[in-house]
Amino acid sequence: MRYTLLILLCCVQLSCEKPDLIEPKGISIDIEDDTVIFAQIGDFGSAVTAEFKFSERVKSWDPDFIVSVGDNNYYDGGFNSIEINISNYYGDYIYNYDAPGTYRCNGKAFKDQINRFFPTPGNHDSYNKDGLLPYYNFFTLPGNEKYYGFSWGPVAFYSVNTVENNLEEQKAWLEGELATSTHSFNIIFLHHPPYSSGPHGDQAFIQWDFYSMGADIVFSGHDHIYGRLEKKGEDGMYYIVNGIGGRALSDCVNPHDAGTFSEVCYGSDYGAVKATVTSKRMVIEFFAINSPNSPIDRFEIAHE
Repeated sequence: MRYTLLILLCCVQLSCEKPDLIEPKGISIDIEDDTVIFAQIGDFGSAVTAEFKFSERVKSWDPDFIVSVGDNNYYDGGFNSIEINISNYYGDYIYNYDAPGTYRCNGKAFKDQINRFFPTPGNHDSYNKDGLLPYYNFFTLPGNEKYYGFSWGPVAFYSVNTVENNLEEQKAWLEGELATSTHSFNIIFLHHPPYSSGPHGDQAFIQWDFYSMGADIVFSGHDHIYGRLEKKGEDGMYYIVNGIGGRALSDCVNPHDAGTFSEVCYGSDYGAVKATVTSKRMVIEFFAINSPNSPIDRFEIAHE
């Protein structure tokens, strides 16, 4: 009897009901533009001083949109922390018109009716009692929202969801999308890194043949470092790990064999990627908070 009472009290205070999934709208986003500037962030959502400084730096670039590689809402991805972890920093970029009223951002993107924030989920977005439901119900994203594609100017982006268990389905979808892409550049973003020099290291379950598929860059997070890896035999395609958006910093403890990879690894400060893209050239720069004018890393991909 005593245990039954405790359970009932828990249900009254925390609600035992699982919220309903807001059905995806099935929207598509294909923006025409000649030159695009976008920012890539990851592992950011923790409402600390570093996240504030980091977000101010990103917004100072006035990017067309922001891509996040997950862990958007620490620690457990619940509804109760979405506003303080996400909206307070990036609300002007989020057009989540079908979210519950109290969670709509109502910033610049909402007024313009165009979404400028494209996330993929991380493991910390699913640690609450409702799993990824808060994430799905907060964001309004293309397609089925679990995994999706969109394009902006000369770049096509594909979000792969490494938290869900339907990876074979996603792989088949991605292969089909890349096989028919007519964009100058193809970028994949996901949370768990296929290759990383950080503490979590390489994640074998997502080591797909992205090079043969036609990808130019695979962005990931999970490790709280910045890393750039180019695999021998896959010249011109890069694996970028960037999970230092404000939560924590890690060390580069898992270097790769120099005969197989060329790599850059950095974990001394928080930072973000700034990308400038035209139809023939993509310039990728990683800036740390305390080095605003000189990139820690810079490289170009050209398609003449």
